[in-house]
Formats: sequence, structure tokens, C-alpha cells
Amino acid sequence: MRRALSSEVHNPYTGTTHFYLAEPARMRVPAGRYTARAFKGIEYVVAEAEIEVRDGETAALSLGLVRWVDMPAEGWYGADDHLHIPRPSGRFDERIARWMEAEDLHLANLLQMGLAQSIHITPQHAFGSPSVYQTAGTLLASGQENPRTHVLGHSIILGAPQWIDYPENYLAYDRFWRQARQDGAVTGFAHWGVGGADEGLAVWIPDGLLDFLEVLGFGLPYYDAWYQLLDLGIRMTPTAGTDYPCSPSLPGRERFYTQVDGELTFGAWLDAVRRGRSFVTNGPVLDFRVNGVSMGDELHLQAPGTVTVTGRVRFDPQRDNVVSLELVGSGGEVLFSSGEHTGAGQIRIELELSVSHATWLALRASGHKLNETPVDFAAGLAAALMHLERASNEEILKRLPADGSPRPSAAHSAPVFVTVAGTPSLAQQPRATEAAAAWLARLEELARRFAPDRIGELASFPGRGDGLELEDLEGGREDLLRAIERARTAYHEWQHRHGQAHD
Repeated sequence: MRRALSSEVHNPYTGTTHFYLAEPARMRVPAGRYTARAFKGIEYVVAEAEIEVRDGETAALSLGLVRWVDMPAEGWYGADDHLHIPRPSGRFDERIARWMEAEDLHLANLLQMGLAQSIHITPQHAFGSPSVYQTAGTLLASGQENPRTHVLGHSIILGAPQWIDYPENYLAYDRFWRQARQDGAVTGFAHWGVGGADEGLAVWIPDGLLDFLEVLGFGLPYYDAWYQLLDLGIRMTPTAGTDYPCSPSLPGRERFYTQVDGELTFGAWLDAVRRGRSFVTNGPVLDFRVNGVSMGDELHLQAPGTVTVTGRVRFDPQRDNVVSLELVGSGGEVLFSSGEHTGAGQIRIELELSVSHATWLALRASGHKLNETPVDFAAGLAAALMHLERASNEEILKRLPADGSPRPSAAHSAPVFVTVAGTPSLAQQPRATEAAAAWLARLEELARRFAPDRIGELASFPGRGDGLELEDLEGGREDLLRAIERARTAYHEWQHRHGQAHD
């Protein structure tokens, strides 16, 4: 017998089952020799020991959990922005919080999920301050994945004081976000900015209503859409989430760390997300500075010159084999790379970089997971996101690990934005022109989808879906087409800024 927080849970990363413990447990097992392992999130070394149980006897085993890194002690707190765990009343708070503590997740965003005409699943008993439940190690807060459609993508709102919903025009995402911003919440898109979010972003990027974009999820890093936003000069915080249990995962496996000054509160955390003081990870942790300026902040240079870049990735060598630490800049260009380990579970870089114009700089780590099961990423993504033909689907499928390949190990920092007095801004540079053309192409594809002879193809999403029917599409069509036209004008202006900057 055992007293546990859960019955057996399948661990998709090890291919084994486990259970969560809140206190010592007693188990009845057949006589034999056993290997026991204890896990606690990504900051603790996996504890392992063998024990022999003889017939008719009791054997005792104690597993001590030891940190390989202590991020809260450094002012950084790990969050999963995408958990679908129902919390219909406050009586579930303590149990869920202890579950999240077992995964060493410091902030768990529990998302109520919406449909075009109703609430879908994972209801939350409150929003805003009444939804916050905090223990010594974990904070729970309600959020929403709403609006969410296969046409315009899955959006997330964190920190709103109430459920925000406009079923009379479910395609008017900007209406949801304006309300959220007015209420002090933060807004963003899930799933790397693909699966419809690429077209949704294309419509509303110029309005400046979004704070974050999930760039790590479903076990995969994918940064293309985010890089294109940064190239336009848009400050977009990178986040990560598991979409648990809608994808085979565990809470906090993909997470993002945010630097909070002082005590961890939900309000302070939201402010830090707005500022972009974050990095995403599924294991490795990052340090990154440019002339002493940390990720998410801005460095002002009075003239072109040289900056000092320092960076470090730390990781648990039992679970991650990080093989590359890269400095990336505008367009995702690799400016410097190192695979030289400067200690057990560590790679450092330090260099002087010449900067002649405004740019963004970030740190990216990559490698593979150790002692984990392979997975068929393509099948999972096709079922979750790829219901309409899109160019972005083809791009992401090209990046997937081949069948039987190790799972990726990944981390990416938010950028440091560097401005140089007297030189063109990011929005006035050639890469901005290229990014604007890419978003404009997605916008035009969306406009074609809403042509009278094609709009019917978008209705009746398969399976549980998003509840979007033809009447919803037709009811929101005119407003959406007007938004597309406004965005089209903005992209054409972006394309002209480069030439104007060099006249």
C-alpha cells in the first residue's frame, strides 16, 4: 500500500510508470531485486538506488534528492504557460499545488479552454487574484486558451480578472486582447506561431497587442516565426508550455524561466513576462549578457563599436547532452558557436562583437536527451495542429527528428536589443523588409481562404475541434477582412521603411 498524490502515471520520456508522493510510502511487491528512481522536475539530479526484497520481509529504501542547480536562489522561476488541469473549485488547490511542487514547477498556469460558442474543458473556479493559490514553492493561477481556432491559431491570456469571451464574433481576436490589456493581463500565441497562429499573427502583428509567443512545446523547439517578429523590431517574450495532458507530456517538462526582482508574486511575475526577462528550456539553463545588459533588456550605443558578450549554458549531464551553444542575431544568423565543455555540464562563451547598427542578440543551446524513449513527432503534430495546408507545416516537418532519433535538448534566451545612435532601427533594415514580405504572404493566403467560394472549407473542424461553424465564419468575415486590409497597409509601409532609412 502507499499514500500518494496519484495512481500510476505513464512517463512518456522513460516509457515507464511512476507515481507522485507527498510523504513516505509503503508498497507490497513480489520478492526480487528492484531499481527505484526519484525525479523532481529539471533542477534535481535523478536519484537512483537498488533494493532487494526477500519473501515475507520488509526492506527500507531512502532516496535523497540533490539539486544540480537552484534557479530560485538566483532569482529565476520556472513556469509552464499551458496546462489544462481542471480546477472547478478551491478544494482542488492544495492537491494540484503539491503535484506541481513534485515537478518543481514554480508557477503553473491552468488554462480554461474555449470553443466558438461555449467553454470547452478544464474549467477554473476563478480568475485573477481569486484564482491565485500560493505555497512556499509553487503558485497556481488561472488563464485561458481562448479564442482558439484552427483558422487563426490558439491564443492564451494570462492574468485577466475574469473569463473573456465574445462568441458573437469569435474571430475578432483583437477584441479579446484589448480587453485583456485593459485588465492588466498578458497575451500571446501557443504552438510556435503555427497551426493557424501564423495567419492570426499576420493579421494583428501591427496592432502591438501581443506580449509572448510559445517557442518550445510538444517536445520541440521552433523559432522561425519568433525570429521574424524580432526582425520587425517587435518585442515578443519567448515562453514554453507542455499543453498537458492534451499532448503526451508531464507538467513543466517544457518551461520558461523568468527573472523576478524580490518576492515571487503573480503580479511581479506578469510584469517580468512583459519585460521579456526569460529563457525557454526543457532542461538546460542559460546566463546571457551583452555589456552587462541581461536578456529582455535594451543596450544603447552612442556610436558603432564593440560589445562584450558573455554566455553560459548549464545542464545535468545525466539527462542532457548539450553539444552547441550559439550566439544568434537578426534573422537567426549564427554569429558565434562553441561546443567546448568548460566543465561537467557546462559550456561558456565570451567574445568581443562588432556592432555597426541596431540588432538583437540571443543565446541558443541545442543537443539531445539521454536515456529517453524516441517519439513520432510527425504523427502528434498532424493530429494536433496540421488540419489545413500551410507552408509553415512543411517547414516545421522538415525540422523534425527522424524516427528513432533522440529527443531534442533545447534552451533559448530572450534577446538583448541593441540600438546604435544615428543608424536605422530594426524596423528600417533589410531583414525587416524580408520579414514583412513573409507575413504579408501569410496574410494574403488567409484572405484567399475567406473568399466566398472557399470559406466553407474552414468549417466543422474534425474531432472535438474548436466549434467553429460556417455561421461563425460568415458572421466574422467582414470584420476580419477589414483587419486584413489594415494589416496589408502596415506591411507595405514596413517594406518602404528600409528605403526611406537610406535616402
